[in-house]
Amino acid sequence: MSEPSDADTRGVLAANDAFYRAFVAGDALRMDLVWAGHDGDTCIHPWTEAVIGPINVQNSWRRLFASGDRLSIRISDLRVDLYGGAAKVHLIENVSGAPTASGSFGQEARVACTNVFLRTDDGWRMTLHHGGVIAAGHEPELEPDPDTGEFN
Repeated sequence: MSEPSDADTRGVLAANDAFYRAFVAGDALRMDLVWAGHDGDTCIHPWTEAVIGPINVQNSWRRLFASGDRLSIRISDLRVDLYGGAAKVHLIENVSGAPTASGSFGQEARVACTNVFLRTDDGWRMTLHHGGVIAAGHEPELEPDPDTGEFN
């Protein structure tokens, strides 16, 4: 397997950016273009079960966008890992106007996300989006002490 190129990283970042532009705009047609269109395409919105398959994923976004509510999303803590023809993007969505577990809209939420992309003939396309709300006050995982392996 060859080493990932800077062009691969740029391509994945562009695909990730296209996803968030479609998301924030509430644009279902642009969202459709982001996805790979494979049977295994999976989307897990916060507080929902997995939605699997291209038609189901498309419909889940259409339902979300149909409310007319638009979110403001600021991305932080972004990391890209490339594995040949696949890429994994981890990030935090800092979301304003986010729905709460009760269905009402809160002020802001932090959502830990994993986005997986596949290299296709049409460029990098999403095959997985998984977002989980981070509980208020949650601290990042502690790293073990390198000498003892214990967590402090």
